Amino acid sequence: MDDNKILFDYWHERVRLKNYELIAAPEHVQTQRLRHDCTNYDELWRSPAVQRLNEPERSKIIAIIKYECTAKVLQHRAGCLRDRAHELEKACYERDQQKSKLLNLIKTLQEKLFGKDKEIRRLETRIASLEAETEALQTEAENGKAEAELQAELEQLKKRYDAVEKRRQELAQNNKSLGGRVAHTKRYKQQRDEARALVEQRQTQITTLIQENQDLRVENERLREELKQIQIRKS
Repeated sequence: MDDNKILFDYWHERVRLKNYELIAAPEHVQTQRLRHDCTNYDELWRSPAVQRLNEPERSKIIAIIKYECTAKVLQHRAGCLRDRAHELEKACYERDQQKSKLLNLIKTLQEKLFGKDKEIRRLETRIASLEAETEALQTEAENGKAEAELQAELEQLKKRYDAVEKRRQELAQNNKSLGGRVAHTKRYKQQRDEARALVEQRQTQITTLIQENQDLRVENERLREELKQIQIRKS
C-alpha cells in the first residue's frame, strides 16, 4: 500500500498541464481529449523508463500515469468551471441590479412624460383659445375696416353734397336773409364736425384692434415654439 502511494505521488509530481484554453472551455470536452491534448500523458507513458519495465509492472505504471493525468486535468477543469460559474453568477447579479436601475429610470421618465403630456394639453388648449381670439380680432378688424371705408365714402358724399349745396345757395333766391344762410351753414358745419369725429373714433379703434392682433400673433408663435421644444424633448 505504501509502495502504491509512493508511485502515485511520484507520477503526480511529473504530470504537467498545457493547452489551458481547452481545459477551461465552457463546452463539453471528452476526458480522453483532455488527457492527451492538455497533459504530458503520452510523453510520460512512452518514456524509456516506463517502456523498459516488464509486464505487468509496465501496465500498472501506465495505469497510474493515466489516472494522475486524468485526475489532475479534471481537477483543474473543475476549478475553471467553478470560477466561470461564479463569474456568471456575479454578472447575473450585476445585470439584475442594472435592470432594477433601468426600470426605476423608466418609471421616472414615464412620470415626467406624463407631466409633460398634461403641459402639452394645456398649451394646446391655450393655443386653440388664442387662435379663436385672433380670429375674432381679425373679424373685428375687418368690420372696422369696412366701417372706415363706409365713413370715407360718406365723407366723399358729404363733400359732393357741400359743393351742390354751395352752388344751390349761390343760385337761391336773393330774398333769403343772411341770418338764415348763416344758421344753415352752422348746422351743416356741426354735422360735418360730428361725422369727422366719428371717423376719427373708428380709426382709433381699428388701430387698437390691429395692435392687439399683432400682440396675439407674437404670443401664439411663442407658445407654438415652446410646444415644439417640449415635443422634441419628449421624443
